[in-house]
Amino acid sequence: MPKNAFGFDTGPSGTFTSIMKYDARAGRFFRMDRVQDNTGNFVTEDVDITHSLKAIVDFKNLMVGWMHFATGTAPDFKLVPYGNDIPDRPSDKHKNGVRIMMKLSKDCGGDKPIRELAGTSKALISGLEALFVQYLAEKDGYPGKLPVVVLEKTTLVKSGSGDKASTNYQPVFKIIAWAERGDLGSVAPPLNPDSNPPAAGSTLAEAPVAAEMVDADDF
Repeated sequence: MPKNAFGFDTGPSGTFTSIMKYDARAGRFFRMDRVQDNTGNFVTEDVDITHSLKAIVDFKNLMVGWMHFATGTAPDFKLVPYGNDIPDRPSDKHKNGVRIMMKLSKDCGGDKPIRELAGTSKALISGLEALFVQYLAEKDGYPGKLPVVVLEKTTLVKSGSGDKASTNYQPVFKIIAWAERGDLGSVAPPLNPDSNPPAAGSTLAEAPVAAEMVDADDF
């Protein structure tokens, strides 16, 4: 197994938390996998899981605060558990961000279903906020359990005008069931994900998932 200068494994079975990303410009979710290329080096492969996204979401360990993603360097996170005072902004380059752990279903999780999702886009944060509000309203009815969530659709959001006009897509999630935490565990330490953005794609059409489709074997 390849190791870096500190002796850490750099291959796919290393100890760093695997991640997923949301491309707000395209309205698509990607699982970021570490795979070995034909030269023996490990590279990041973007796997589009937009249409199959289903996950147990660990809102109990939601982290909030400041993030700065710079191309070619590790992201800088200054986060606290939800409910604590948000720390001072480290720099004018840092943006408000959220970080959450998820366990992806077998249909979209690959060989490392437990993933970190972190981001600063207003579209992603707005979508997660709406889901979090629903979680807070319903969680007392399901003590000790976490919500099983699917992506229903993405919604076009336009902002600005002229040269400053921008188009993004806000994810719309739905809680379809509640599940035991299982091996999701607690929040892992922040990692250093690949900072290259995923490739753009088409938007997701609305496709609600019925609660009866959830099965214990999904995870």
